[in-house]
Amino acid sequence: MAILRPDKEKERLPRILLVPPPDLPVPAVQGGAVETLLTHLIRENERQGQLDLLCASIPDEAARRAAEGLRHTRMLFIARPHGHRRYWPMVFAERCLGIAAPYDPWYQKVQLSLALEPPAPDLIVAEGGNLTQCSAISRMFGRRRCLAHLHGQTACSPVMDAIYGGILALSRFIRDDYLKNSTLPPQHAHILHNCVDVRRFCPGPVPLSLRTQLGFSSQDFVVLFCGRLEPDKGIHKLMEALTLLPVPHIKLLIVGSPFFGRTQQSSFLRRLEQQARTLGNRVQFTGYLPNEDLPDYYRLADLVCVPTLVEEAAGLVAMEAMACGRPVLATRSGGMPEYLEGSQAVLVERGDTVADQLAWSIRMLYEHPALCAEMGAAGAKRAQDFSVERYYQDFVRIVHEVLQNGGAS
Repeated sequence: MAILRPDKEKERLPRILLVPPPDLPVPAVQGGAVETLLTHLIRENERQGQLDLLCASIPDEAARRAAEGLRHTRMLFIARPHGHRRYWPMVFAERCLGIAAPYDPWYQKVQLSLALEPPAPDLIVAEGGNLTQCSAISRMFGRRRCLAHLHGQTACSPVMDAIYGGILALSRFIRDDYLKNSTLPPQHAHILHNCVDVRRFCPGPVPLSLRTQLGFSSQDFVVLFCGRLEPDKGIHKLMEALTLLPVPHIKLLIVGSPFFGRTQQSSFLRRLEQQARTLGNRVQFTGYLPNEDLPDYYRLADLVCVPTLVEEAAGLVAMEAMACGRPVLATRSGGMPEYLEGSQAVLVERGDTVADQLAWSIRMLYEHPALCAEMGAAGAKRAQDFSVERYYQDFVRIVHEVLQNGGAS
């Protein structure tokens, strides 16, 4: 009599290693767009359980507590080695000679820690940062098992093509830009649109007490900027636009800091504070706020502005604003039009006149509240296309496609 044995290989879930940059912890207790997306992926995998995840992270006590009880994800909290993270001769070799060198020893520690976590991962997904630093991991497990998740505009190089057998791109813009210089077949360049938690980021009543607490009256038209305070984000141009609008009731709320949840100051922040002093009480800074606190700040705003001056890969702030039913004003950059399509968002061109364009658009929207309401409703509907559930299912689908084809390439 034959004994039927379960096919353990069929029962085993795909094992995926996620490697974010060693800058902020996962789960995203200190913010960060990449870290927030990974947290969404991990939490949705707890609900659906279709993957066996490993995720590397720098150590953080709050992150450890947030990761307690995970059943389908094993966190690898790996401390940074002491001393310099970058060895400049290796940097020179990589950039000038095209030789991939793992000059950040943290990635080498990730590689070594995998020996303690059998079985080996089926796929390794490098989540942004300096993607060439995963070269040693690629050599250990093979190019076919390695995917580069492009969270921003990334130029391909022979080094990148040698490390990764496929990519995940946040938008068609990012994918097409990468493929200009890559030998990858287009079928190995997958699009994985970003996501937003539409259960938390959703339309709701205006939090009047918070609005009052921040110093805004019911007559004020509050323009919200949310993000890192750095020149590329264009916040200084938005403040210039405000100076061009001699309308006291048009005010600016700035949510964010130079370094996410950290307390360091910057010369650019001091410049912004100097700009703000010329506008009196028309500008308010909140500093860094945890992601879970943001929905009410979007809801209290009359308009959300994303004035980025560089090619924006996707624009998580714009997605969160849409999901909360807020009208969006943004610069035309990178994948932003792709994400805002159908939301009736107002797009302006980057360049020398961007402050003037922003000022004109803000004034126009201030004078047309019905249009703002229409934009907010259209944006909330569009945001449903970027739910966490959709993001997770697309990620799982891509994983299975890659594995069924024998690897990334």
